[in-house]
Amino acid sequence: MHNYIDYRKIERPLKFQNFTVEIGFGSGDYILKMAKDNTDEVFFGIEKSWIPVNKLIKKCRKYDLKNVFCTKLDAYWAFQFLFNDRSVKRIIMNYPDPWFKKFHEEKRLTRRENLYIYAKKLMLNGEIKIRTDDYAFVEFTLQESELIGCFSVSLSKPTIDKPLTKYEKRWLSIGKSIWDIVLIKDKEPIPIKIKEIREVKALFPVRIEKDKLNLQDISHREFKIEEGLYLKCFSVWKRDEDYALEVLLSENSFLQAFMIIIKKKEGYFIMDVSQFSEIFKSEGIKKSMDFLSKMLIKEIE
Repeated sequence: MHNYIDYRKIERPLKFQNFTVEIGFGSGDYILKMAKDNTDEVFFGIEKSWIPVNKLIKKCRKYDLKNVFCTKLDAYWAFQFLFNDRSVKRIIMNYPDPWFKKFHEEKRLTRRENLYIYAKKLMLNGEIKIRTDDYAFVEFTLQESELIGCFSVSLSKPTIDKPLTKYEKRWLSIGKSIWDIVLIKDKEPIPIKIKEIREVKALFPVRIEKDKLNLQDISHREFKIEEGLYLKCFSVWKRDEDYALEVLLSENSFLQAFMIIIKKKEGYFIMDVSQFSEIFKSEGIKKSMDFLSKMLIKEIE
């Protein structure tokens, strides 16, 4: 899949420079039109679901587009993992989910932590273009952008050109207002505290110095390993004296699901991530493996 970027399998950050990123590309029509109209430029789409990603890949093949790339990942982590600082010229968000309830603020694409990451990756004079039909989201975005201290801001009601998105057709038919926000980076952002993930080069197998194991002690349990690092264990499968354990790791809200394999050796066990689990090799996975090994030899309860 030429157009798909798997962040777990490539050399990072990407070498792209002076390119455009669309967050939440949906049907893919907008990013495809930009790519067709500007064949000498690179366009990168970010989505959290396989459905739009697969649709975009098929359309890229249909039109033989070599200047469109995409990934399935939360935008917050995609920007951190994949892009160089000061490499992106434009970020586009068309009708992002406003997550209108107060307790959903953490999910908004324009909360200050996200805007800080975007700003770090934007070139000087690069811009973020946001189109929305939710004025409360407009106010939230403008307030959050002030805290980053690096944007000049403009707000307008656009003239909507065809082709219309399904949202624009709906909103315009009922007379709803649509807003354009443009944030232009005119200096580097004020540093703020953000969530980060540390990558490790390799995850070495963990040796468990025990002759017998009882994985029922950890089956279907949740553990707090440290602040921001949580592990949930699910089903355990056993064959002879070998085990497979299904787990979910939350590392600063970055989720990874994978299988852990535990194999019996002469007088001890070896625990490792299954070779069939595709993971981002993070410090959190290493810590979770060490934690589980201590649980199994009863060093911690």
